[in-house]
Amino acid sequence: MKTEHNIISIAEFISNDELLDFAVKNDNIDLVGIRNEYENMKREQYLEQHNHTVWQSNDGKWRTYLDDVNSPRGYVLKVRTTEKAIKDLIIKYYKDKELNPYIDQVFNEWNNQRLYFGEISKQSHNRYLNDFKRFFPKDCLLRQKKFRQITEKDIETFIKTTIHEKKLSSKTYSGLRTIIRGIFKYGKKENLTTISITTFFGDLELSRRAFTRKVVDKESEVFNENEITIVKSYLQKRGTIRDLGVLLAFETGLRVGELSALKKEDIIKSRKCIHIQRTEITYKDPETNERICEVRDFPKTEAGDRYLIIPDSAIAILDDILIQSASGEYLFSEHGKRIRSNAFNRRLTRVCDDLHIKHRSMHKIRKTYGTTLLDADVDESTVAEQMGHSDIATTKRFYYRSNKNDNTKFEQISKALSC
Repeated sequence: MKTEHNIISIAEFISNDELLDFAVKNDNIDLVGIRNEYENMKREQYLEQHNHTVWQSNDGKWRTYLDDVNSPRGYVLKVRTTEKAIKDLIIKYYKDKELNPYIDQVFNEWNNQRLYFGEISKQSHNRYLNDFKRFFPKDCLLRQKKFRQITEKDIETFIKTTIHEKKLSSKTYSGLRTIIRGIFKYGKKENLTTISITTFFGDLELSRRAFTRKVVDKESEVFNENEITIVKSYLQKRGTIRDLGVLLAFETGLRVGELSALKKEDIIKSRKCIHIQRTEITYKDPETNERICEVRDFPKTEAGDRYLIIPDSAIAILDDILIQSASGEYLFSEHGKRIRSNAFNRRLTRVCDDLHIKHRSMHKIRKTYGTTLLDADVDESTVAEQMGHSDIATTKRFYYRSNKNDNTKFEQISKALSC
């Protein structure tokens, strides 16, 4: 075992391939000299990674902190007799961290790399960060071990424990599964594990009874036929630009992010349609933790880029909106500034309060729209296109709910049984 008096050499970690690559890039064939040069470069790189102060105390000894996921404070104090010894310790720490990381390091590399290469949006990147914090607390099983030491049994125990203790529904569990799959597929590609996570999940057995069933208030899923008339009438009567935005959602089924990102140029009256081609996204800046809200120049999904057919009633609403937003690039603007999606949700909440009906989000209007089209026997492929879905199965599974009042249901059932 090395002591603080031993020389910690980076050379013991350097492969011949690394040296040859470095030599070619630097046009240097002196392998002895290049080894020393490369070693010095690597030492400096590791020292630059250190995010804690290094200082000499009154007793002459050198001190610093090293991050430690198992410590209550998240870091531990280290003491050495010389500056060289404390720097050697720091270098060894970061080299070991590079070669034998913890799961949170592998997760961050996977998540950041996907964002860098444009495989996910900033919004998705932020969601994965939040999900990791939620599912992987510092004291959880998988964060106690080095990544290479994690076994399939560890993963299975972690999953079942998390489902049980956090009372996950099958839908929430899918988010956890996505993160675990991503981490371990990336880890295997980087030779940090031998676990085939695809095979693991193929063999994993989870009982349906293990998941918490989410009780859904069916009456809150959509606006019923009576409420639609009352709400639309109220919105039309008030007629502010935010009211008209909510009203337009009833006529188009737009996602609220699509609604707030509309530009005047997207309206094509001659074809009685709106070109949906962008959406609003929100995320937290990983460095400042500031909440960012911006418009992305493409829709939520590939199928989301569509020419949405609109009825004459929607065209009349658009005319009123254009009068109120004479200035500004976006269709929904106030004082030259774009109206954000959360403003429409707040307006709808106020409307529900004023009319003494159940609170619903703008997304429930979208479900109401999909339900209305299906109940009216609109061609299924057309319904899917209007909703921005790749197939009708998605619409039927997640956006179709009964919104008939009791009298209508009674009449329909009576008519059906009398035939």
